[in-house]
Amino acid sequence: MSPTDAATTPAASTTDLRTRATEILRELTGRADADFRDGQFDAIEALVSDRKRVLVVQRTGWGKSAVYFVAARLIREGFGGSAGPTLIISPLLALMRDQVAAAERAGVHAATINSANVTEWDDVLTALREGRLDVLLISPER
Repeated sequence: MSPTDAATTPAASTTDLRTRATEILRELTGRADADFRDGQFDAIEALVSDRKRVLVVQRTGWGKSAVYFVAARLIREGFGGSAGPTLIISPLLALMRDQVAAAERAGVHAATINSANVTEWDDVLTALREGRLDVLLISPER
């Protein structure tokens, strides 16, 4: 069954979604035993299957980025239909660099727009327009 078929098969969609989401999480973390924390998969399911807006407020290190990256990859794979890129507002430039690296580990195409990469903005915006980005991290002042 393809991801698109899974997204349109009501009886199997939650099971298939969770299975694929867990696979992506394990790629992201590099741990074969990784599993979601309380609330993480619920947020992913709301974003992907229910197409809801979701506000995730948790302490640093809880795994908010995992929610964004797993959901973005699932959407790109056709679960829940198609959509544009995920936009993440992040105030910490050093964290943005780490998040782009983590996204790539999960097979998610990510880029940033912030005050430290002004010379890259045109390339990032071109990639965004051409649909080559799953996630755009942007600093609040931008």
